[in-house]
Amino acid sequence: MTVKLKQEAAQALRQGRPLLQADDFMGEVSFNEGDQVYLTDSKGDFLAMAYLAKQNKGLGWVYSYQRDQVLDPSFFKQIFSRAKTKRQGLFDDELTTAFRFFNGEGDGLGGLSVDVYGDYLLIQWYSLGIYAYRASIVEALKEVLPACRGIVGKNRFQSQDHLASEWLAGEEAPEHFTVLEEGRRYVVRLNDHWMTGIFLDQREVRTYLQCELALGRRVLNTFSYTGAFSVAAALGGASQTCSVDLANRSRDLTEEQFAANGIPLADQEIYVMDTFDYYKYAQRHNKFYDLIIMDPPSFARNKKKVFKVNKDYPKLVAGALGILASQGDLVCSTNASNYSLAAFKSDIEKGAKKAQRSLRLIQEFKLPGDFPVPAHSPESDYLKVLIYRAD
Repeated sequence: MTVKLKQEAAQALRQGRPLLQADDFMGEVSFNEGDQVYLTDSKGDFLAMAYLAKQNKGLGWVYSYQRDQVLDPSFFKQIFSRAKTKRQGLFDDELTTAFRFFNGEGDGLGGLSVDVYGDYLLIQWYSLGIYAYRASIVEALKEVLPACRGIVGKNRFQSQDHLASEWLAGEEAPEHFTVLEEGRRYVVRLNDHWMTGIFLDQREVRTYLQCELALGRRVLNTFSYTGAFSVAAALGGASQTCSVDLANRSRDLTEEQFAANGIPLADQEIYVMDTFDYYKYAQRHNKFYDLIIMDPPSFARNKKKVFKVNKDYPKLVAGALGILASQGDLVCSTNASNYSLAAFKSDIEKGAKKAQRSLRLIQEFKLPGDFPVPAHSPESDYLKVLIYRAD
């Protein structure tokens, strides 16, 4: 099937943008999930090969600039082999056994990602269109990574006919097991819905926290999930850590991570509490911190309130600054792709102004090297981590 693109969309594609949006097409396009199509400009000149699929980001992805290239086992083997070569350093690193192996469009095929967790692989499917090729993709992964013991899939698209998690090949992993991240030990669960216990894209931030920021400091980790940042801080010599998360499971999961690293719980506090409520609690009890980490979800809802990151971050910063000691540091993080870096910085400054504190940017992180992103694809370059010192 041939599909024509509007002039502006064709130009963006020529510049390297792989994502297709509904308004890129000249006229309405009818397709089945996963259909492979020829893309042409308005004059009918060939542009690229793409597959079409409904997903959160758009309606499909360019996968090749070679005419008649099809999504077949040889193509999947080729792109996975290339990804393996790029990450050979991580495969050879005995202190790191969990990382991103294939980062969708950044590695040449949007709509899926593949992560390494020890001896197992985790595939995340973002549309029914790419899921339709799962058999060929799984076989190619088994061929390129023969040491893999098993493969699990996480279905991130909405479908009543598909489970959130399913085993695709090999043996099923234990209910929970431990992986390494630059020497830190983290317990993961590959069968636990979409979450595994750790966000792999924050590896470099955790290492910086451990090696550069934590020593001798009181650390507050908000929206702490399983306490991955808290573990890094404790291993880096923090005098104490405090992990705060609203989820009831967070206490047991965080204690589990500390235990995996041999960290005594005596100097580690864990609160199952809303972050904003904890700010008030800390002020009432005269608790102050030298380092506060804020990595909230893009959207969250509880019985009392709704949290939207691009609306509530100023309030989050202002509250943190109310319990941050002099010369303390803020780790401000977001993974919201629709939250621009400029808007993020502006909101942090608004929060500082409200708290009547001044901030100085001392470090900045984006996605690590195993999360490559293509040019002209801002929605793919989602992670923004800014570290400030309060003067």
